[in-house]
Amino acid sequence: MGQASLPPSVTYEERGNVGVWNITSAASYLSDTEKREQGEIHFREQASRSEMNGTVVKFENAEKLGSEIRGSLDHINEEWSRLAEEVDIERLAYVADGMMATTVKMNIEADVSTESFDSIEDAVSWCESE
Repeated sequence: MGQASLPPSVTYEERGNVGVWNITSAASYLSDTEKREQGEIHFREQASRSEMNGTVVKFENAEKLGSEIRGSLDHINEEWSRLAEEVDIERLAYVADGMMATTVKMNIEADVSTESFDSIEDAVSWCESE
């Protein structure tokens, strides 16, 4: 089976044993079920690889979510918590301007170390640390 494709609003790169997803339009991504499902399939495939020990998800333009944030947070709480447990990573980091990263972090209910950051570099560093 081939690698799942990402929606146009998401990019992916690997930094060592850390997968980094950059959601360039959080509002567009989180409000579109098809885009979310594509991203979640890709996350599951990449993050579950044995060499992966951490993941970073960066949200750009999250402030444009507005009133849609409640439904998005409910989805994150249910689906992303389940995904984090399924892939068996050690650390999960979120990066965003403002309160978005902290808000997402607080909505993850998984047995994995979770933290929020202001930069991808700090998040990757934390994921790589013991």
